[in-house]
Amino acid sequence: MRTSPDQPKELYDGPLFIVKRLVNNKWKRAFEMEAAHAAFIKPLNKADTKKLETFISQNDGIPDEFAFFERPLQCILNIGFGLKRKSDLKKLRDEVAATLGDDLSKGVSAPAIAKAISSTSFAALCNESPQSGTLQFINFNYEIRRRELIYREMNALNF
Repeated sequence: MRTSPDQPKELYDGPLFIVKRLVNNKWKRAFEMEAAHAAFIKPLNKADTKKLETFISQNDGIPDEFAFFERPLQCILNIGFGLKRKSDLKKLRDEVAATLGDDLSKGVSAPAIAKAISSTSFAALCNESPQSGTLQFINFNYEIRRRELIYREMNALNF
C-alpha cells in the first residue's frame, strides 16, 4: 500500500477471500475471521482433514457456533514516523486530524491520507527510521469506494 501521493498506484484485480477459521495450529477452538490473498489459501491435506473431522465429532455444538460466528473485518494502514520527541505524536495526530477534518468520519482513501500528511509539519518524518510513532488508520469490512479502501478511524501509537 502506498503512503505517499508521489508513489505510483498499483491496483490489485485478483480475488480477496474472506475466510473463517475454526481452530488454531494446535487444534484448539479459535474462531477467527479475516481476509486473505489467494496465495495463502490451500486445501487441507488428508491428515488435517481427519483431525478436523475428529475435532468436530468430539465437540458437539461447535459447527452451529461456528456457522453463526461473525466479526467485523478490519484492514489496518500503519504509517510510521521518526519523531524526535514523544510529545510530537499528539501534535502529529492533531495536525492530521485537523487537515482531514470531518472527512475522516465520512471515509478517506490512502491517497487522501498521504496528501493530508504531506501538508503537515511532520511530512519529512514520514517513513523515517528509527520509527518512534505510528498513525494507524482503520478500514471496516473492506469498504471500498472508487477502487480504494476507505478508512474511518485514526489512532496514534507510540511505536
